[in-house]
Amino acid sequence: MKLGLIYFLCFFVFSSLVSSVEIEELSYGDHEKQKVDFYPGSSDKVLVWIHGGGWIFSGKRETRWIRRLERYFKVNDEVNIFSIGYRYGRNTAPQAAEDTLCAYQLISEEIIRRGLSTEDVTLMGLSAGGHLALFAGFKNSGDFEFSCKATIVPKAIINFFGIVDIEDNFNFLKENRPFLNYINIWIPPNKTIQEISEQYSPIEMIHKEVPKVITVHGTDDTLVPYKHALMLDDVLKPRHILITVDGGEHWRFSDQEHLEIKKQIDEFMKKEVWIN
Repeated sequence: MKLGLIYFLCFFVFSSLVSSVEIEELSYGDHEKQKVDFYPGSSDKVLVWIHGGGWIFSGKRETRWIRRLERYFKVNDEVNIFSIGYRYGRNTAPQAAEDTLCAYQLISEEIIRRGLSTEDVTLMGLSAGGHLALFAGFKNSGDFEFSCKATIVPKAIINFFGIVDIEDNFNFLKENRPFLNYINIWIPPNKTIQEISEQYSPIEMIHKEVPKVITVHGTDDTLVPYKHALMLDDVLKPRHILITVDGGEHWRFSDQEHLEIKKQIDEFMKKEVWIN
């Protein structure tokens, strides 16, 4: 009886929290996953959030991704947040990357339509989402020809241990985590690792006009090697800030480490992005 009451109360509280969130879903394609959630904020500043999951599982409304976003930026608070959904799953490469470009194109149109700031747009992603944030940010700020090119160039990218070199990450997992090689799962039989890596790795898209990037990465990450953060730091300086979490694993940071990371990200945003 008591256990049933506890479940009821938990469900009631959860339902109340969900119903209190102001959210609008927008479509950028015909597939059920080609949708963007918009959480309006009180300012005109914009954050574009991209969830992770190795490009093979998860979804934009999965609780863990919303919780991870809200460690750093609360929904329906100051910042307007667009959360990108994309096609994911076994043998779906490179759909997640192509979808992100089209989703960001739609977001750019929505920013203009809603009268939000075109100067204060930041991309933020975690793991595979970090890769997609870097990919979309680098592509849209460079002299690249591709479909779904957006009219707004993002001002900054917040990269939480994103994949920078797909082939290198594949080889790292092949040696260290062979039964959890999500890259091997993502890439279909009719594509090669090298082909996808050359076309969709951020390290292949470095140019002089890339947005400013702040990267968070743990030295003991066993899914995306810390080496990838060092790659970015080497080629992007002085447009790159690296926050190293000594002994940190894949998101497994202490509460105190999260607080320190948030402090540095907030300082970065105030100094480099939200200066107007």
